[in-house]
Amino acid sequence: MVTFGFLVILAALIAVIVGGAVSVMRIRSDEAEPRGRPTGLPARVLCPILGEVTRVRLGPGPDDGRLAVVWCERFGDGPLRCDRSCFGAAIAGSLA
Repeated sequence: MVTFGFLVILAALIAVIVGGAVSVMRIRSDEAEPRGRPTGLPARVLCPILGEVTRVRLGPGPDDGRLAVVWCERFGDGPLRCDRSCFGAAIAGSLA
């Protein structure tokens, strides 16, 4: 005969399983959506134009494949319209 305690434990177990499955499905759907920005290493650099710290992504440059700024929060998903001087030789040397 099934007791009330057993039914409570069974309901809690089913709730945990369903919650876990929903969480996994949510994570998978986030990964499936295109991000809209290039992949790369997230970093913060001092923007010489704004004079404040800006979030960027570092990755292989389109010209020669060397480490470069491939995304900047200042320009969002649009093309970078600056000389990328925030990523100078001093920063490149400290990352190597």
